[in-house]
Amino acid sequence: MTGALFGGTWTQEKLNILERYLDAYTTALKNRPFQLIYVDAFAGEGTYRAGSDYAEDYGDFQEVRDGSPRIALGVLDKPFDRLIFIEKDPARCESLTGLQEEFPNRNIEIRNIDSNDALPDFCDALGAYDRAVVFLDPFATQVSWDTVAKLAQTEKIDCWILFPLMAIARMMPTDREPTAELAGQLDRIFGGRNHWRDFYSEARQQQLPMFGAEPLQERHRGSGQIAVRYRQRLESVFTRVAATPRTFRNSRNSPMFELFFAAGNPVGAPIAVNIADHILNNW
Repeated sequence: MTGALFGGTWTQEKLNILERYLDAYTTALKNRPFQLIYVDAFAGEGTYRAGSDYAEDYGDFQEVRDGSPRIALGVLDKPFDRLIFIEKDPARCESLTGLQEEFPNRNIEIRNIDSNDALPDFCDALGAYDRAVVFLDPFATQVSWDTVAKLAQTEKIDCWILFPLMAIARMMPTDREPTAELAGQLDRIFGGRNHWRDFYSEARQQQLPMFGAEPLQERHRGSGQIAVRYRQRLESVFTRVAATPRTFRNSRNSPMFELFFAAGNPVGAPIAVNIADHILNNW
């Protein structure tokens, strides 16, 4: 296994945050009667090498490193009772099967399926004493809002969400409304047109009026409003959302991703969010 080419230095930063949280999460619940589950919804192949997927210059950063599945397997103070690795790509999924051979004593499930199909079924199967951390780390804009809302409704899941801010901003032109196809995708991501359509207002500069023509629309430049809106959407379904997000930027200092943390359990959410905030503020 050589590791997929992906990301840059921010990839390691993201994984460091996840590792610290998983270690703290399992330690906090080690003496409670819960079955702890880790779900990696876009598991990849278990390792990675920083590459050119985003055409960024991150220097000499080519060694093979542990991806999120191996990081979750490496939590040993209180190991996860179950680990579920979801990967839609058959080749990457095949690479993941090596983890079952390498860790024969661990309860590892590998699912070759779309996460938007797998996660609702996982949620429906959760028992009263199940608690889970779900890592939503898509390669692009694959995560549907209905999936996120389903995770929150269980009240048994803590969720780390890597929100593809740059990709979504590119779907929302500043000088006109999105095409019908892009609007449909945005509806899926935000959970309805009413949750993003108000980014647009009538353009100050209009072309010569034409009979029956709709006024031109525009969106303020910048992606900050998009990240704020998605956070508000998370707050509408989860018990609590960490106050501190983490913005990952490219070499031109443009925001690429926003890392959010949300907790669903009414009893455990305050502690979980405090842990996540501490990590996000200090690493």
